[in-house]
Amino acid sequence: MGTNPMSELIELVNSEASRLGEFLSQLDEASWSRDSACEGWKVGDVLGHLASGGATWANSITRAINGDAGPPEGGAFLQPGERGSSTIAQAAIAINQEMGTKLLETFSEGYDRLRQVMAGLTAEDWDKPCFHRRGPMPVRDYVGVRLQELTVHGWDIRSGLDETAELSKEPLADLVGRVPRWLTNAFRPGLDLPAPTRYRFQVTSPVPVAEDILVNRDSYQVEPSGSGQADVTFGCDTGNYI
Repeated sequence: MGTNPMSELIELVNSEASRLGEFLSQLDEASWSRDSACEGWKVGDVLGHLASGGATWANSITRAINGDAGPPEGGAFLQPGERGSSTIAQAAIAINQEMGTKLLETFSEGYDRLRQVMAGLTAEDWDKPCFHRRGPMPVRDYVGVRLQELTVHGWDIRSGLDETAELSKEPLADLVGRVPRWLTNAFRPGLDLPAPTRYRFQVTSPVPVAEDILVNRDSYQVEPSGSGQADVTFGCDTGNYI
């Protein structure tokens, strides 16, 4: 597989999984019970969430390659308006409690399997629809979601143990490109705001962003930052922006 957007994204996923696995292998037992930066989750809970994700992504991509983008056995699409975050939290905590000291082994095995599956992807597979609980998406986007999960939740773990921890820099350019999807998923109509409200993001390095988000009560739009006045301005680096 030569260097191309597909191989670059796959390599980012593999690198983040390896980097996080190495970090986790150096933690003592007491660290698993420390609070993470993800509210309400212990370090072990976050790892439980990530550990289950490796195997889940490997299975879903394998099914997608074979033309199946429907829910797996026991799975389902989210209903309109359903967020599913409480279910995810409950599952993460349950996995942590069930796996205990085997969590790191489960994490490593899941991402080894995912690495093998991604190594077999072809250019034709990249656009095949793949199951995601929010709705089918191309394999390329599904792999990108796994990079997002590893990067952000990896920071949740490290930041819970070291408040100076930062997001890994290598995935930032890719993650910036995924912000529009996050906004779509996170926006909730009916906000009690003066309408319209303009939020300006002045993001410096390593990946600059200069955008305004104009929010009305029931919708929003993203625009390049202009010379007009914003109601709220955020100035930060790319890691804090993500």
